[in-house]
This record gives sequence, structure tokens and C-alpha cells, in this order.
Amino acid sequence: MQWFVDSPLLTLFFCLGVGALVGRIPLGPVSFGPAGALFVALALSAIEPDVELPAIVTNLSLCVFCYMVGIAAGPSFISAIRTGWKPVLVSVVAIFAMAGAALGLGKALGFDIGTIAGAFAGAGTATAALGAVQQQLAGGGEIPPEPAIGYAVAYPITVLLTILACAYLIGVGRRRPTAEDREKVAPIVIRTLEVVGEPNLTVHALAERYDALVSRLTRDGRTVVAHDAEPLAAGDLLTVTAREDVVDHLVSDLGRQTADEAWLDRSAIDFRRIILSNRSHVGRPLHQLRLEERFDAVVSRVRRGDVDLIATPDLVLQSGDRLRVTAPRDRLTDVAADLGDSERTAGDINPIGLGLGLTIGLLLAFVEIPMPGGGTLVLGTATAPLIAGVVLGALGRTGPIVWTLPGNVTNTLNQFTLMVFLVAVGTGAGDGLVTALGDDGLELVLLGLAISAAHALVCVFALRTLLQFGTARALGGLTGSQLNPAPYAYAMGKVPDQRVALGYAVLFPVSMIIKVFLAQIMVVYF
Repeated sequence: MQWFVDSPLLTLFFCLGVGALVGRIPLGPVSFGPAGALFVALALSAIEPDVELPAIVTNLSLCVFCYMVGIAAGPSFISAIRTGWKPVLVSVVAIFAMAGAALGLGKALGFDIGTIAGAFAGAGTATAALGAVQQQLAGGGEIPPEPAIGYAVAYPITVLLTILACAYLIGVGRRRPTAEDREKVAPIVIRTLEVVGEPNLTVHALAERYDALVSRLTRDGRTVVAHDAEPLAAGDLLTVTAREDVVDHLVSDLGRQTADEAWLDRSAIDFRRIILSNRSHVGRPLHQLRLEERFDAVVSRVRRGDVDLIATPDLVLQSGDRLRVTAPRDRLTDVAADLGDSERTAGDINPIGLGLGLTIGLLLAFVEIPMPGGGTLVLGTATAPLIAGVVLGALGRTGPIVWTLPGNVTNTLNQFTLMVFLVAVGTGAGDGLVTALGDDGLELVLLGLAISAAHALVCVFALRTLLQFGTARALGGLTGSQLNPAPYAYAMGKVPDQRVALGYAVLFPVSMIIKVFLAQIMVVYF
């Protein structure tokens, strides 16, 4: 054990490695994922209280983690509030219900505000909120162990309760399916449509009316790239990329689907996926690349992560996007050179944007906001980088500076810094956790149960009963508001529907930011 005391690096990587193994152990339908590092660190420090990591490790991992969350959330944050306000409102009510349960029962059981706010953060799987609470309580001094104790007890409870809530929604959906449950989300397909009659449409007008993209046009046996201004005529063969139900609508309105798949003839007009790695294009809408004008090329789809997107003109591009480009065969090399087409460059960490963005966030960390009643809200190295990340992620770029990072880089930094922070938290709280469980173990469990149950009950009732959401959207709303990846993975495994992923992605950024601020306000006022 003395080796761990003498070598913080040994402690860090031991907890990371063993914690990752523990996090993968299946406990029925769940596993603890990154939180495995927290539990291993807690166990290690409970055995040897002198084990600890330097404060710089805690601060560095926390600020980078929060900034990564903000950068990833920024592009969808405003859109979520504007277009998905109903589930956002449900999430806000559920989070306030969590806070009310935490304060009401926590005060009744005699817990200090650090333990209560930590339990709130743990029940909400909001690691950034835990860091914000710790900094608010420390006030520049030593970080108290109580928030981490509340977090550690509430975290596993909320995983299990949220899984049960997901199982309930799935069961209800099977017993009493809604019209939405009976709907199937059509996949994106490529089909060839033969135009019958005169549609009085241009390629652009068809795309606007039907939310489809035409990449090729075959007329009189000659295939060319479909230009926006080209008027359509009877007998034209159109290569259409759209949702399958949209293609069916197109066929019923304009013509018939043909077995003559002209797009398979690649002798003159070819297509391929090209990786966007040219930073001058990152953060810009697709139409600004002027590919049609410059290369006689059309982009029909964009693959981002594991999801295919229809290439609409206003789609903002990110580094690492894979663009399906249709162009004359001899121009594809030029298009690839212009877009970059480099895996290595697309995986670059963008040190300019990362360094300057974190600098802005850490400058904001000095801001102290006076609150009514005499309290002060300290943004600190958790909340300030989160805010900076959201704003800069939404901007995308400022002149030549690109703020966003490739998705794979964001995910990697996010996971690594989250686990490092949880190890740092655990090594500082293990001894206190043993004492707390010995003295108030049952009360801590009751507190975690009450907070988690308040959130689950509000979400299940509001999403399913009030908003009449189908199973997939209700699961996405519940898990997105909760933030925990384990229930989300469970939901996706049981209901592999992209509406679950969409609901999760929409609510995640809003829920995280609300929890961070609310946790700090709890500390300031209570």
C-alpha cells in the first residue's frame, strides 16, 4: 500500500485500469461504466487513507471534462430549447423535483449541504455538478469529502432505478402501444425514380418540397450530376437519396421506381465517401463549400459518428465527417484534395481551438456572481469551462479559429478526463465514506432513493401520460434528462430506435447545465 502512497501516478493508472474492468462487470442488465474508477479509488483510499492525487490532477481533469461536454453540446443546445421545448420543460421540472427531494429529505435527516448537493449530483449523474459543488464549498481551500460521499452512494441507486423506469416504459409500450409506437422510422435509401409527365419542378424545388436529395440525372441515356437549377422533364431518371417513406411519396406524386439503377454505372459519374479534414471547411454550412460550382459535385449524405444524415445545404460540417460525393469520375480526386480526406488530420486535437477555448473558460472561472440575499456564485473551473464550451461549440468557428473538435477526439478526451476526475474524487473520500456508511448508511441510501425516484416518476408520468410520447421518445427523454450512459445503453439494447438516441442527445446538454447551476445554488442558499 505504501507504493500507492508514494506514487500518485501508480494510484491513478491502477484505479483507471482496474476501475474500467469493474465498470464492465454486468450486474444484471447494467454495468457501472466510468464510475467503476470511482468505486475502486474509494476502496483504495478506504484501505489506505494516505493515498491521494495532487490537486492539479483534479482541477485539470474537471475543467477539460466540462469543456468537452460543452463543446459537444453547443451545436444542439439552442436547437434543443427552440424545437424540443416540451421534453426540455419536463426535464427542468424533474430536475427541480430532484432538488426539492434532496433538500427536503436531506435536511429532515440532518445531513449537511455538501452531502445533500453531492447526492443530488450523483442521482443526476452530473459529475460536472459534483465538481462545481466541491469548488463552491472549498472557496479556494481544501475540498471537503462530503459531496463525494453523497455522490458515491446515490450514483448506483439512480442507475438501478432508472433501469427499472425504462423497463416499465417498455412494458407499457408493449401492452398499450400508441400510434407513435406503431410507426417505424424509415431508413435512408438510394433509389432511381423515373419521372412521368411534366412535374414543373427544378432539382432544387424537388429537394425543398420532399426533403430529398437528387445526385444524378439520366436523360436520353446520358448521366450527369444533378444541378439545382436543372428543370425536370418526363422520362428523366433521378438518383434520389431520402428516407424510404419519402421515396414512396415521390413515386406516388411524380412517377415510378425503376429497376434500371443508373447510379450503379460509375463509368462517367462516380461516387465515394470522402473524409472532411480541411480545417478551412470545418464549422461551415455545406452550401458555402460551393462544390457544385467548383467541381460539378453533389454531396448526398454525411456520416457523422454512427449516423447517416441527409446532406442539406445548411448542414454545418464537422471535422471527421464522411461526405458521400457524386461527381464526374475525373473530378473526384480534386474534390478529395479540397476536402482533405485524411484520417490522421481529422483526428487532430485542434490545439489552437482547445487551448484558447479553455483559456477563455478558465478566465471566466474567476467570475463571482452576487446572488440575492448576500451569497456569491463562483463559476470556478467546472461551470466556467462548461459555459465557454457551449458558447464556442454553438459558434463553431470565429474567423480562422475552429472551436469544435472531431467527434472521436471529443469522446476520447471526455471519457479519459471523466475517469481521471472520478479517481481523484474517490481517493479523497474513501475514508470518509466508510465512516459515513457506518453512521448514516441507511439514511444515505434513503436520500439517494428519494432523489432518483422523484426524477423517474416525473419523467415517466409527463412523457408517457401528459405528452403521449411513444416508447422510444419517452426512453430518450428519460435517459437524456438523467444523463447516465448505463440506462441509455439498456434502452437502446431493448428498443434499437434512433428516436431514443435523438431524445437523449436533445436533452443531455440542457439537463447537464441546469444540474450544474442548480447544485451550486443549493450550496449558496441552503
